[in-house]
Amino acid sequence: MKFIAFFEFHIDKLDNVLKTWSGANQTGNNIEILYPFHILAESYEGITGFVIFKSENIISPEIGKYLLKYAQEGVNIKLIPIWENSKLKKELTIFREAKQKAEQQWERSKYQKIKNLGTTKTLEILPLIDWHSNREDLKVELGVSYLIKTDEESILFDVGLNSVQSDPSPLLINMNQLGISLEDFNIIVISHNHGDHVGGGKWVENKTFSLTANQIDLGKKKVYTPVPMTYPGLNPIYSDKPMVIAKGVATIGTISASFFLFGLFKEQALAINVEGKGIVLVVGCGHQTLPKIIERTEALFDEPIYGIIGGLHYPVNGGPIEIMGWFPHMMLGTGKLPWKPITMEELKQNIEFLKKRNPKIVALSAHDSSEISLKAFHDAFPKVIRDINVGERIIIG
Repeated sequence: MKFIAFFEFHIDKLDNVLKTWSGANQTGNNIEILYPFHILAESYEGITGFVIFKSENIISPEIGKYLLKYAQEGVNIKLIPIWENSKLKKELTIFREAKQKAEQQWERSKYQKIKNLGTTKTLEILPLIDWHSNREDLKVELGVSYLIKTDEESILFDVGLNSVQSDPSPLLINMNQLGISLEDFNIIVISHNHGDHVGGGKWVENKTFSLTANQIDLGKKKVYTPVPMTYPGLNPIYSDKPMVIAKGVATIGTISASFFLFGLFKEQALAINVEGKGIVLVVGCGHQTLPKIIERTEALFDEPIYGIIGGLHYPVNGGPIEIMGWFPHMMLGTGKLPWKPITMEELKQNIEFLKKRNPKIVALSAHDSSEISLKAFHDAFPKVIRDINVGERIIIG
């Protein structure tokens, strides 16, 4: 993606800024300068200079490191994504066509109720990767991985981000700290083929996943994926349609969505039937949208929805990270155009939609939502809200 960074500084600081620019070609592996630093002959609405660059990784730490050089010299910076006219026109066409296709698929997706789901008396969800933790010895990142335990099965739901492709990854480090090994789960479920859920962007294009920087031996584990995917030594099951994957546990099947710059993709969520309570939904990012997740679940099961846990992508007026005034989650991944972000009114409508189901537990991931949205959920569900913190179990039953 291309960016323009506008610089605002007093002309008296020009010499220091120019000295900073002298080493600016050393930008890091993820940044390419397209239009070098320029100074305006006359300040315009506070803007004194700008630079245009490209980064393949839109949430790369290198972007912040590069611009921090100027910020340290007292420069105020505003980062904004930009698109060439021809590319923008093409992306708009792709987005609209994909959105139409996603809606058509949704209208055609009629499934019979699942009658043989079974139940589990207990349910335990342990966040292994997410954005918040109360323990300094555990890693946090902008991704998701939850260990789900029922009476009879243990399921690894998503495998995190591992943004710098370290080995061991944050996921493996946290597993070790929490006393969890690869033998402690038999099933892996991938919610959707995005970098923050498959172990990093490098795996997305090849439609695979990894728990660390290299694909390790996973024995004979069962794997359920939202699109056809591969893994060395395994034969992942393409779970496009709703199906039972363990006693009391089912995937609700995939629901398509359209993203600007990313096109059409599919995401699945898990439904877990807790005896005497109802269905607990475990969601990765919620790109399907909350209403569609709920509607699909209610169409599949007679049991009431007891709760929902995971990411729902509500970057209202912000997001989990800010890069020099730019909130990546706010502009991308919403199913809307970047200049039409999710509004507070839309958030309130979704909260009211969920309230009508009278959930007994609600836990919203911070990895793809803003602090404003997290607070809105706390205010709306004060008696049943739970924080998702790495290393802190959520136990039901």
